[in-house]
Amino acid sequence: MRLLLIVLLSLSACSTSQDSAPPNILFILADDLGYGDVGCFGQQHIKTPNLDKLAAQGMKMTRHYSGSPVCAPSRCVLLTGKHTGHSYIRDNDEMNERGDVWTDPALEGQRPLLESEITMGEVFQDAGYTTSFIGKWGLGWTGTEGDPNEQGFEHFFGYICQRVAHNYYPDHLHRNQQKISINPDGNEVDYSPDLMVGEALNFLDNTKGKPFMMIYATPVPHLALQVPQDSLDEYIGAFDETPYDGSSGYRPHHAPRAAYAAMITRMDRD
Repeated sequence: MRLLLIVLLSLSACSTSQDSAPPNILFILADDLGYGDVGCFGQQHIKTPNLDKLAAQGMKMTRHYSGSPVCAPSRCVLLTGKHTGHSYIRDNDEMNERGDVWTDPALEGQRPLLESEITMGEVFQDAGYTTSFIGKWGLGWTGTEGDPNEQGFEHFFGYICQRVAHNYYPDHLHRNQQKISINPDGNEVDYSPDLMVGEALNFLDNTKGKPFMMIYATPVPHLALQVPQDSLDEYIGAFDETPYDGSSGYRPHHAPRAAYAAMITRMDRD
């Protein structure tokens, strides 16, 4: 898994050296977004005007690498600051000893991060910040020591389990200790990234006047290739396409390049 990390530091609260108010911090993490998939790094076919603007007004880290090639250990490295060789989570361990995790929906989540680990969330909490993690977690499930609420994030919304995140129209997401049902009867109504954007905005509205640190870990553009039709229409016909038949285990798509581009542009818009 390639990870493009974009850090936006909102420094308006400490615009002068005399102002001691701590800065608000929003850390945006995109899942499987390639280095060359945004305009600021040379992409000419996929529209990313907002990310390009952030890059133009801020700093591009051209030697900022993911800590691991797959999801869970990369996130462990990010949150703990440890090298993969020293971190507890070293692969996407589904803990198959629990049973058939691929067919039993009750067996959500991957190996939990240890309670003894010190995470970025805990460091910011100790500094007086309100903390939030929105998006894809993959470091333990609700009620375990790897629960995001137990790892320094008082607010969580999104996918607790990486397997569930392979569907952008899931039947549920999690908000803290609560399982939120969506898309009843398999209807593709609630696009999970859109719900996450709404949750993030609500969190920001509710923390006005307090320092906050949010990690916004969007699952986009990791497979599956799923995006609302209004976004897909923007790229239909833009690329030479070979339909993806689903042979690699993810959902098939008749226009995979258009879908991938549309997912990125919709993420940029949000």
